[in-house]
Amino acid sequence: MRMTRTLVSLTAMALMLVSMPALAQEEPTVVESIRISTPYPSVAVEAGDQASFALSLVAPQPTPMTLEATGLPDGWTGVFRGGGFEIDGVTAGPEAPELSLDVGVPVDAAEGTYDIGVSASGGGASLSLALQIRVSAQAGGEVTLTPDFPGLRVPTGETASFSVELRNDTPSDLEFELSSSGPAGWEVTAEPATEPQATTMQVEAGSTAQITVDATAPAGVESGQYPVSVQASSPDTEVQADMIVEIVGSFSLELGTPDQRLSTEVSSDGSTDIILVVTNSGTAPISNVELSATAPSSWDVTFAEQVVPQLAAGESANVTATVTPSDQAIAGDYVITFRADSAEANSTVDIRTTVNPSAIWGFVGVALIVLVLVGLAWVFRRFGRR
Repeated sequence: MRMTRTLVSLTAMALMLVSMPALAQEEPTVVESIRISTPYPSVAVEAGDQASFALSLVAPQPTPMTLEATGLPDGWTGVFRGGGFEIDGVTAGPEAPELSLDVGVPVDAAEGTYDIGVSASGGGASLSLALQIRVSAQAGGEVTLTPDFPGLRVPTGETASFSVELRNDTPSDLEFELSSSGPAGWEVTAEPATEPQATTMQVEAGSTAQITVDATAPAGVESGQYPVSVQASSPDTEVQADMIVEIVGSFSLELGTPDQRLSTEVSSDGSTDIILVVTNSGTAPISNVELSATAPSSWDVTFAEQVVPQLAAGESANVTATVTPSDQAIAGDYVITFRADSAEANSTVDIRTTVNPSAIWGFVGVALIVLVLVGLAWVFRRFGRR
């Protein structure tokens, strides 16, 4: 019997020992489960700017909470916002509602560090969150415009397209109006990369956006470097980026004759000179223009000047080509292809060449006719009386 009582006592004591940790680990109350926090409790702004704190207020079950900004210096303002409204309270729950505190810093605020706070009360709980604002002239951030490439090289008639980054390092979302400028006669446009033809764009605080700037030179513009720029302006700031467009000019050659005639006559027993005109019809200078010709078999074509050393834009040069037909060439029409070649451009022209018989054969024919007539006269005179 005594042993049985001992076993019962030991069993009861063991059960008490097992249950003691469970009793010590009680579930937290609803009040203890309400939490308020912010990812960035300390920020820096310029005097006259606004500091914004994103707040997280959670509770295990829906709990109405009133809000108050505490410790604000004289002249400072504190506004709670949620759901697009200015609010005085919020219902906390398992998922944190949208909530923020905007603190307005007056323009005459002295530089330094200020301690403020947020008080939230409701559901039997009273919470506080310590915040800190540092007022500094260098804390406001800046807006910058930076082109990917500050200079582009394009031929005449083509468009130079720049990609420019607009960075908003201020603590506020800003809306910018875009504008552009360039030399007289140029077409320069600036628009958001994601919104063609738009002239305004919204850039959130701490974010960037891309701007496309297209610059097209007028027809016939000379080679050279030309400045273009893009401006982004908001109510409080304006920034500008400057770029350079280098026009390298267009390359074009034209080959012809002074009177634009593309036919000539040559003699089968001699040489004939043909005047060719080489014209630089582009907007950039062209150097080392070489002349050549493709003629019928056994014909000979030579040039007084095989290479034209330099042709400025719009400049022309006359070149004399000497054509000597084959001594076997018969009367008729032939085609000679003349060509002007440079490293930048080329041009060809076909000239129809008519071969005339040699003049000596004309004299021979006349002589034969005369001999025939003389012979007939002699025959009539000798045998006519008979």
